[in-house]
Amino acid sequence: MKKFLIPVLILIGLTSCSNYYKAITATEPTKAVSFNEFQDNLKYYILRNGNSAFVMKNISVSSDRKNVQCTLEELPFDHKLHVTGGRDSKMKYKTKNYTDDDETGVLNEVHIYLTPGSKTQIGAYTLVLENIQKAEMIEKDKVKTKKSHITGTIIGVSATVIGVLGIAAIILSTITIAIF
Repeated sequence: MKKFLIPVLILIGLTSCSNYYKAITATEPTKAVSFNEFQDNLKYYILRNGNSAFVMKNISVSSDRKNVQCTLEELPFDHKLHVTGGRDSKMKYKTKNYTDDDETGVLNEVHIYLTPGSKTQIGAYTLVLENIQKAEMIEKDKVKTKKSHITGTIIGVSATVIGVLGIAAIILSTITIAIF
C-alpha cells in the first residue's frame, strides 16, 4: 500500500499551484508625466543599471520635469525576486507570508532601467529622465496563475483518484488471494 501512496503524494506535491507575475512596460518612460504616474507611495521603486539594482527613496521630480532626485540604497533581499527573474526564472512568486522571504512584495515594485553607460552609486542621486531606457510596473499575471491553479487541481484530483483505485486494487487482490 505504501508503494502507491508515496508516489501519489509526491505527484500531488509536484503539481501544486503556482502564482505568476508580469512586468508591464510603461509608455514613454522618459517623460516626467509618465514618471509621475509611478509616484505612488505604495510602490517600491528600484533603479536598474546593468547588473546593479538599487532602492530609490525620497523621490522628487524637479520643477523643470527633466530630473528626479532620490537617494539610492542597497536593494534588500526581499526585493530581489524580479531582479533574478522570479522563482526558477519563471516569474513565479509565493503567496505565503514568510517573515524573511515575502515574495508578494514583488507585486508592489516599479523597475526603472537606465541606458547603458549611466553611472550609479549608493547615496544622493539625480536621475536624468532622458537616461531612462524603460520602466516596468510589476503586477499579478492573473491568466497564467489561474491556468496553473486549474491544471494543478485537475492533476491533483486525478492523482488522488488513481491512488485510491490503486489501493483498492491492492486490497481486492489481497482479499482474492486470501479467499483462494
